[in-house]
Amino acid sequence: MWPKILFLSWLLWIGAAATASSAEPRKLPALPSPEFRVAEVFDNRLELWIELYATKDPNVVDYATGRKVLRVIMNPDGTPGYDLAPNPIFIWWGRALWKDPEEDGINGNEMIQEDNVIFHPNPYLRLYRDQ
Repeated sequence: MWPKILFLSWLLWIGAAATASSAEPRKLPALPSPEFRVAEVFDNRLELWIELYATKDPNVVDYATGRKVLRVIMNPDGTPGYDLAPNPIFIWWGRALWKDPEEDGINGNEMIQEDNVIFHPNPYLRLYRDQ
């Protein structure tokens, strides 16, 4: 009886170890190229420049970035202009909110700020269409 229990527990332990070692950490894909961008909007509540991308289906936003707005400038014609951080601080992709605390571009040091997040692009798309 004991040999069976020991053997079964050993099998379970080996299976758990193999599963844990095969699970790779999630990595953020590179920033999509500009032709995939479907909207870009200034969110004054968050003080972020939001860029929405549709990389697979043109009707579905599946990647979004948030860049810090460093300064808002009024152009001579009365339209606002924005000085933006060169790289995003927040990235929404794969049902996760990623954060790049160093804002040095997507290079592997990004971490998941919050998992199982559903990004709702509709308010931003509505603002973009109304411009």
